Formats: sequence, structure tokens, C-alpha cells
Amino acid sequence: MHAVVSTVRVEDPAAARAALETLRLTLVPRAPGFVSACWLEPVDGTGLSVIIFQTREHAEQAVAYPLPPLPGVMPQTVEIREVYASA
Repeated sequence: MHAVVSTVRVEDPAAARAALETLRLTLVPRAPGFVSACWLEPVDGTGLSVIIFQTREHAEQAVAYPLPPLPGVMPQTVEIREVYASA
């Protein structure tokens, strides 16, 4: 399995959280090879998401797919990492 690990700058936490349901939770699980996803609370204005896919190829496809922007959020980093273990 491989994870897409992303950080974002969150300018408006309330707007970003409210938009997650319609702009991420309905789209991301439809991606080929999707396993699971977590969007974590921002700390000092930095949000973090971890989205797990069955293969590196699935993760790469997901990164290449354009998603609508979340209000009050500016993307910072995106990495693909191999999952060593999960429970």
C-alpha cells in the first residue's frame, strides 16, 4: 500500500472543515485503489491528510487528478510514501 501525505495552510478552519464533506468525502473514496483517508485537525495553521491506496500507481493517479479547492486552504506539500504497517 502507498499513502498520499499532504500538508496545507488553513486560513479558515471552519470553512475548510465544512467543505470537507462535499469537496473531499464524496470524491476521494471513488478513486481507484482507495483504501482509507484521514484529514487531521490543523495545528498552528497547518493541516495534514493521509490517504491510503492499494498501489503506488493508484496513489500517483490520485495526485494527478485535479480536485476542487477547499475554501480557506492553500496546498503546501504532497508526498507519496510506502505504508510499512497498518492496523
